[in-house]
Amino acid sequence: MTREEAVKMADSKWYELKTAEEIVKFQLYEERLCMPFSLFHKAIEEVLGRPVYTHEFACVKNLQKEFENLITKN
Repeated sequence: MTREEAVKMADSKWYELKTAEEIVKFQLYEERLCMPFSLFHKAIEEVLGRPVYTHEFACVKNLQKEFENLITKN
């Protein structure tokens, strides 16, 4: 996704109609942020069921693995 596409998507407020899991399922795998970070942060904490510290976003692969393990258990 280009920067312009990410901005356009954020401007559409697509996330307002989505569950926390739907937000994480999309945004966690998208390189560019397509929504306010604070809302993504809140959604991932809700889905993972724990506090997620901002430094953890630097190693997104770890968050992806944790999310995938959670999804396969459910």
